[in-house]
Amino acid sequence: MPRTAHLSRAPRGFTLIELAMALAIVGILSAVAIPSYQYSLAKARRSEAVSALTRLQLAQESFRANHGSYALALPLLRGLGAPLAHYRLDLVAAHANGYTARATALAEASLGDGCHQLSLTVADGLPTAGPTERCWNR
Repeated sequence: MPRTAHLSRAPRGFTLIELAMALAIVGILSAVAIPSYQYSLAKARRSEAVSALTRLQLAQESFRANHGSYALALPLLRGLGAPLAHYRLDLVAAHANGYTARATALAEASLGDGCHQLSLTVADGLPTAGPTERCWNR
């Protein structure tokens, strides 16, 4: 009588435990990576506000050099560039010898760290960052 070879099949696919371990690892990595990515993205978007406030300051100084006083409204200024994608730029207070400009974050640009507004106050040609000074370098 011939011997019949018992063929053993190699297991195919993944076991439930292997699949659960892989999903757990992906979940842990996501829990760490997603908030870090969102923070980096919001920080990069904040540089848009800093750049816009700097351009506004340069435009105001140019206006003052040509007209003897600061502009009282944004439409009077040239060189501000295209509208901001993640911030709204406003002249909050403006008078002949100074102004306060503010960049306010739209919903997707806010970090939730109290830095959703950046302000720049200039009085007699001397700039100060205002109450949001800690946010300028974050």
